[in-house]
Amino acid sequence: MEFLVFISYVFFAFLLFLFLNFVVKKFELTKIEYVLFSNIYLVVLAGIASCFQITIFCDHLFIILVFEFLIRMLYTTYLLEKDFFAKEDGVISLYLGNIILGYLVNYFIIRQVDYVFLTAQELKFLLWVFIFAFLYHFFYKGEKISFSKAVAKKKLEVGEKNQYIISQYAKMKQKYGKDIQVKGDMRTLVYSIMIYENYKRPSFFRQIDYFRYQFDHVPRKQGIMQIDSKKIVSDVESISLVEKKLEKLQAKKKTKKAVVEVENLLKGLGKKKDEILQIEKIYQCIMDFSNL
Repeated sequence: MEFLVFISYVFFAFLLFLFLNFVVKKFELTKIEYVLFSNIYLVVLAGIASCFQITIFCDHLFIILVFEFLIRMLYTTYLLEKDFFAKEDGVISLYLGNIILGYLVNYFIIRQVDYVFLTAQELKFLLWVFIFAFLYHFFYKGEKISFSKAVAKKKLEVGEKNQYIISQYAKMKQKYGKDIQVKGDMRTLVYSIMIYENYKRPSFFRQIDYFRYQFDHVPRKQGIMQIDSKKIVSDVESISLVEKKLEKLQAKKKTKKAVVEVENLLKGLGKKKDEILQIEKIYQCIMDFSNL
């Protein structure tokens, strides 16, 4: 019997692997949503097992998450030929956290009850909670929308936030200063692009992009400099690639090497008009700060 349970864990882990791949490709999942889907899957399985009184199946249900992790590791490493343990991906902590949460749900919730699905009495209580929540949302959504519009109007573009620019400049200088090879005004331009792109796509969302790419392999902007890439590019690698492109663009100019034509260089990088305007403002803010 225990052997059959073990085999069933492997089987349901494979189904979970396929289900999560489908959901990730179909929708844009955050890390939290990924973990919640995994654990909801465990709870549903436990509910079905409790209906048929298969209690032994629920004893170590979290092992399904362990097998799903191993299946994903083998799939990524051998079929996709990717580095599953790459630090830039930041997925190892996600999977370990998923397993730990599954263990807690399994041992402190699922194993403590005889019947996992809600009873009629519990459903009645949830029904009234839903009714009150709906009415609250209905009557107050107008105020929320008005408030959101007011906030949006007051929100400044990144190029107007001088204090933010200077603080980010100091932060980026400390974190990536040793990785930037270009000198002079070109170095300032690199920082300006970095600050702008990091504002648009912060580190947390870039980590989600790395995670999504392991499933769908859809080319998207990568790294802190947000360059178009068909493979995973780290923040440092993206900086290096932009530097090389800027140097090539600068070499084609007839002006002196020390003269940096910000607008033309940004156009060469494929930046749009509004993006160029914002990056130029950041560039000027840094230049003014450096000249103090």
